[in-house]
Amino acid sequence: MPRLPIPTDSDGFSEETRSAIRHIKATRKTMPPPSSYLTYAGAAGARLSDLVEHLRYHTSLTDAESELAICTAVRSANAAYIWNAHVKLGLAAGTREEAIYAVDTYGPLDDLTEDEALIIQFGRELLEATAVSDETYNAVLTRYSEKGLMELTALMSVYMMNATVLRVMQHPAPSDARPLTPR
Repeated sequence: MPRLPIPTDSDGFSEETRSAIRHIKATRKTMPPPSSYLTYAGAAGARLSDLVEHLRYHTSLTDAESELAICTAVRSANAAYIWNAHVKLGLAAGTREEAIYAVDTYGPLDDLTEDEALIIQFGRELLEATAVSDETYNAVLTRYSEKGLMELTALMSVYMMNATVLRVMQHPAPSDARPLTPR
């Protein structure tokens, strides 16, 4: 059971939280966790929701690339709830099962497309190593430009934040979730 209830636009919650809820509902189709929990932060939660929305849907990355980047980030954080949702979204957007499997198992990248391997390698270095190598940095810069480099970095980073919100709330994955492979 999560540590805090998911807020609603009702008298049981502060006006600041309720205002954030109304903002998110007006600007997004849904308000899943962690966005729902972030409404406790009021305006900051609403702005963070806007950032997530922008990074998911309004960048130079394809939907499949964005979802692969998200899956790479949330796998790094072992965020089962977000993993389950974004594996489904990724497959629907055209992310290949082989790439999802490589992310989940920390498997080799040799049999993936160049773009898949590059996104995963960049995420592994960004989120799990002490630095992004010059080779990986230059490859991402060459393939995606300065804009794409920053979009990938921000997208993966905001999903790490989302994962930490769910971690502190102890928000479980659904019982029928696609499990993460144990490390």
